[in-house]
Amino acid sequence: MKTPGFDISLVFIWVMVAVLAFLAWRKGDGRMQRGLRRGFEMFLVNGPRVVVALLAAGFLSYLLPKALIAEWLGAESGWQGILIGSLVGPFFPGGPLVIFPVLVALLKAGAGLPAVLAFLTSASVWGLHRILMFEIPMMGFRFAANRMIASLALPPLAGILAFVIIRLLGPPGGFGS
Repeated sequence: MKTPGFDISLVFIWVMVAVLAFLAWRKGDGRMQRGLRRGFEMFLVNGPRVVVALLAAGFLSYLLPKALIAEWLGAESGWQGILIGSLVGPFFPGGPLVIFPVLVALLKAGAGLPAVLAFLTSASVWGLHRILMFEIPMMGFRFAANRMIASLALPPLAGILAFVIIRLLGPPGGFGS
């Protein structure tokens, strides 16, 4: 039985923290204390967001209408699911703290991996909150327009490639196809 919350990625992160803490301590100029203080400050800002996002995902996984999710985004939804995932993703604000719990909830509600990967890719590449708040003001409209046009095919392509890979190799363990 797998221990909840314990896997190789957690071990890797703890080893990385231990190595970085050791290196900061070896410098001997207060970097260890400043690093601990900065990490705690970041935890105070992001910790509540993580908790709220995970709670929201927990509720979503029981509130999303499974039949509707399976019909629109399920493994058998084909192009429709990939297209819906591609079109809905940009409207989800926030970064990974928001998106990944939503992805987990969608998968648990019966969404297929191709639609979910198209959703993730479109949220990452075309996130409207990021484009409107950062990209256009900092880089200009022409840059944003060029980047969006150049990346237009990425979300549907991610969904299509996921579909092909799943047909060839089978679904990854623990996730829908």
